Amino acid sequence: MMRTLFRKLGQVGWSFPIILALVGLCVASLFAIKSATSGNDALKDAAASQSKYIVVGFVIYMALALTPYQLLVKFSPILYAIGVCLLIACFIPHVGKKTFGAYSWIKIGPVGFEPAEFAKLTYILGLAWYLRVRENQIQSLSTVLIAVAIAAVPFVLVLKQPALGTASVFFPVCFAMLFAAGARPHHIIIPLGLVAVATVFAFYWFHIWEKPGYVTVFDRDITFLKPFQVNRIKIFFDPSLDPKGAGWQIDQSMIALGSGGMHGKGWRQGTETLLGYLPKNTSYNDLIFPVVGEDFGFLGAAALIIGEGTVLLWCIWVAACARDKIGALLAVGVMTMLFTHVFVNIGMTIQLVPITGIPLPFVSYGGTFLLVCLAAMGLVQSVWVHRKNFERI
Repeated sequence: MMRTLFRKLGQVGWSFPIILALVGLCVASLFAIKSATSGNDALKDAAASQSKYIVVGFVIYMALALTPYQLLVKFSPILYAIGVCLLIACFIPHVGKKTFGAYSWIKIGPVGFEPAEFAKLTYILGLAWYLRVRENQIQSLSTVLIAVAIAAVPFVLVLKQPALGTASVFFPVCFAMLFAAGARPHHIIIPLGLVAVATVFAFYWFHIWEKPGYVTVFDRDITFLKPFQVNRIKIFFDPSLDPKGAGWQIDQSMIALGSGGMHGKGWRQGTETLLGYLPKNTSYNDLIFPVVGEDFGFLGAAALIIGEGTVLLWCIWVAACARDKIGALLAVGVMTMLFTHVFVNIGMTIQLVPITGIPLPFVSYGGTFLLVCLAAMGLVQSVWVHRKNFERI
């Protein structure tokens, strides 16, 4: 048994570069969080708190790396059900906690966490299990539709909180894993197209753009989008509609990134951050990328993107080297989850996508999200480690 454990640790050792990339991103997060919370007494311990989660996160990472992923997949239907139940519990009085207008937290005694983050990982495990069960019917439309339904359950519950940014992760993961499993492309396009058409139709029907003589979405309460979410979409196209409100974050993010120049202003020297032009309640979390860009310039921001890209490429490499399809599906699911976060988080700070509450993996402040990200990478590491059959060695 000990011999097998040491051989597994040896396999982890071969992936030292990815561990170094993860450590680098986590260390960068501590510098960025410390800079973002400078002069904010209410958040003066944020970096110290994040460092504790980093240590716990890497313990979970190693534990999952040494655990056969097949064992986790075996119990994934139960884990998926637990994730859904926790999302439902967010709406139960005295259990769920409303934070920033969303029922996204569960607080049990002194411990609080975000079930939506946990649900992402249990969903990936659950979908991988389902696609293995339906492996012989993977090219049927019914398999795709049931997979979409599996994604729709946590999507609707998270959207109800409301947390549109977090909810937006589930369907990209679903379609990527279906494609990797071998589903027919036109079967994937059908539900994807329906979602796109429904979204465009809703935007058109409810007249997102305010026009004389028309009733806007703000005057109705029968759309799946909340007024503040619609407002974010409007401001995305034209920040000048609300330059001191919703458009403020976009403008100040762009200014912070641009003012950093090539080498940055120096750690904790960014005026946009220090003077509070970047909102203090989001600069250490969702808007952490502009803080890095202002302090460390284009080179620092590029290094951060390279670090995130290294993690994503590693997931793709592991998927290609996996010993079975279910291992490959897990790696693809984790990669898609992380890619969606990276793309949307960085994209919203450069006006590529609308502003939404979605953190940057391994860098943004947040204990639950960090633990889930490191746990997800531990799952990918398990696929890498167990690509060899240790029982026969």
